[in-house]
Amino acid sequence: MSDTPLSDAITEYLTDRSADAYDRFVSRFRESVAGVVVSGDPVPDEQGNLVSDGTLGVGRTEHGGQSRILTYADPEAFARRYGPRFNAGISGEVLLRMAADDPECAGILVNSATEETSVVISRETAAGVLAPRKTWRDMFRRGDR
Repeated sequence: MSDTPLSDAITEYLTDRSADAYDRFVSRFRESVAGVVVSGDPVPDEQGNLVSDGTLGVGRTEHGGQSRILTYADPEAFARRYGPRFNAGISGEVLLRMAADDPECAGILVNSATEETSVVISRETAAGVLAPRKTWRDMFRRGDR
């Protein structure tokens, strides 16, 4: 298995440009940890885990003239190839939630660890990925048909 699964999904999407390839990339991002630049000071909670004291934030870029969360795919491989550009790793799921919940954020820029390229996940896509999906059983039980 590759040590750059998220970057491989970026390459697949940029080669294919299909909706299915983009969906696979977004799904892989959601399951991954991405490198980010964190600012602010974490504080320990009751269990000793570091949490935000209200001042933590992640780095942004003005890519495409819009504010986007700046992330680095496959952090260990990215650091080997390009050097340390980030100081923390955050799950894709959390980053998607951050983008979806912030009206000032246009989405997420994901930089590949294998080549100098990137892909954007829009705020709308992030929100859609996180939205609960209804099954036919849910609709039948609730009468939402």
